[in-house]
Amino acid sequence: MSAARAPALRDARVGDLLPAPVRAATAPLDADLSNLFDAERSAVERAIPRRQREFASGRRCARTLLAELGHPPVAIPRSADRTPAWPAGIVGSISHCDDLCFVAVAPVSALAGLGVDVEPDQPLETALWRRICTPDELAGVVAARPTALRGHTVRLLFSAKEAFYKSVFPLLREVLGFQAVEIDVDWATGRFRCGVDEALRARLPGGRTPEGRFLHRDGWVFTAATLSATPLEARSS
Repeated sequence: MSAARAPALRDARVGDLLPAPVRAATAPLDADLSNLFDAERSAVERAIPRRQREFASGRRCARTLLAELGHPPVAIPRSADRTPAWPAGIVGSISHCDDLCFVAVAPVSALAGLGVDVEPDQPLETALWRRICTPDELAGVVAARPTALRGHTVRLLFSAKEAFYKSVFPLLREVLGFQAVEIDVDWATGRFRCGVDEALRARLPGGRTPEGRFLHRDGWVFTAATLSATPLEARSS
């Protein structure tokens, strides 16, 4: 049995967040098992209804975006490591939170890595700050913000790290801790930089780290990390 056809998606909330080669959209969590291919259904048919909606809504949204890149409807099963198994030639990322999913896909000719995350724009409790942030992030990025916004800032750093990890996991196949990357935020441009140690940088294509963007909109925090398939020096020539 094939999956149901998804509606076209156009979402101004994330339209400016990702570079041109990427197709991205958000969608409500309103799909069910009838929206899945058989190869996908087995992954969640015994899950609770909410998890089924998350999985099915993300896959439905992803198929719509893949169609914009010229791909026919295909199953996006779950890999052994629980990440989406994208069609050949595609990188992608799926995130969901509360009643919303955020999905992005791109050709591997444009991007070597892609990760997205969506979070409610709410402060994270103080007890979690030191688990998520490095000492330099707490002393710099967080402390520089007004007191009332510091919990929101930690939420942004958490989301940025989630996007970073998703963008590099298919390349490294290793689960990284929150302290493995240090985020520096440029509030004026809506961008963030991902700092890693030299050993980790050397394992990434061309020794490059992902470029990050973020936005706050409609009560959500959206983050995206992209690792270009083309070295910076080649792009500037």
